[in-house]
Order: sequence, then structure tokens, then C-alpha cells
Amino acid sequence: MATESTLIDGIAAFSGLSERERQTLLAIFQRRQYEAGEQLCREGDRPFTFFILCRGTVEVSKAVRASAPERLGVLTRGAMIGQVSLIDGKPRSATITALEDVTTLECSRDDFERLFNAGSPFAFKVLDQILIHLSSRLREANRQLYTLYSRPTETILKLHAACVNIQRSLSDAYESSDDEIQIRPIEGAVQDLSEVSAQREKTG
Repeated sequence: MATESTLIDGIAAFSGLSERERQTLLAIFQRRQYEAGEQLCREGDRPFTFFILCRGTVEVSKAVRASAPERLGVLTRGAMIGQVSLIDGKPRSATITALEDVTTLECSRDDFERLFNAGSPFAFKVLDQILIHLSSRLREANRQLYTLYSRPTETILKLHAACVNIQRSLSDAYESSDDEIQIRPIEGAVQDLSEVSAQREKTG
């Protein structure tokens, strides 16, 4: 079994630290083991700790519908989990589930604040990661907004497809009900949007 010292070798969050600083951090962090299928944290939980993934792979998912959480991504060794909660203290925004046996180092919010107040280089590295994460999310949000407004026909088709999926989910959930929710075809609306877009291109 790897020691905590070798467990963090090559992880960016710990790079550039002296051996004394590494040992101080390892004395504060708690090593945790998770089996495949076990949840590290659940969406909506209060954030008491953040994690550094030292071994294994985890899935990030969010509850879009009650019966079918949607996978948002997969995280591997070196990833930080829950670091944004160190700042805003809000409930977890997603569920993290181990896809295989996982080893993490976990730090409580109180311990992190003590590291920050003591001027630990690690605390500032974590803050850098938070800023990078938030900047990335802002860029992605801007890209999605641009896509939505620059391609109206494609956007309305995607919205219609989403409505159809919702209708199917409701139909599956209420098979015994006499009420039926129908999403009407929108080909006419799409055609109108296509003509508007074409006219804008000609006059623009």
C-alpha cells in the first residue's frame, strides 16, 4: 500500500511544496478509501470537506429527472472535488460516485481556513484552481449563449426534442392515466425561423 507521501507524488496541487510543507499537509488531510459504486458526496449535501483524488476514477452526475441522473463527466487522479464550496458554502451541486476503488485525501473547511490564515502555499494553490474552474465555467456559459442566439433554428429544434423526451418520460410515469400530454409538431415555426434567418443573411 502506498504511503501518503508517495500517494501525492506528481499531483499538481502538491507540486512546488517543500518536504516540510508536504508533511504538514499530510498531517491535516485524512486519507479515505471508497469502493466502486460508493458515493463520495451527494448533490444537495452540506459541504464539510473537499477532496483530492489520488487514485481511481469517479463519475460526476446531476439529478435532471428523479429517475435518471445525468452524467456530467468523469474525474481522474489529481482532480479537486468540492473546492468551490470552500468559498460559497452552498450545498453540493452534483453527486460524485466511485467508478472503481478510489483513494482520496480530504480536508475540512475549518482546516483549510487555518491553512489559509497561516499563509500556506497550498491554500493559495487551491484558490488558483478555484479561479481557473470558475473562469472555465464562465467561458463555457458564454459559448453556449452565443450558440443559442446565433443559431435560432438549431436551438428551437433542440428545445422541441427536449420537450418530446419530457413527454415520453411523463407518459412512462403515468401509463394508467387518462390524461395525455402532447407536444405539437413545430415544423411551421422552424420554417418561419429558417426564412427569417435567410432574410437576415441577405440584408446583413
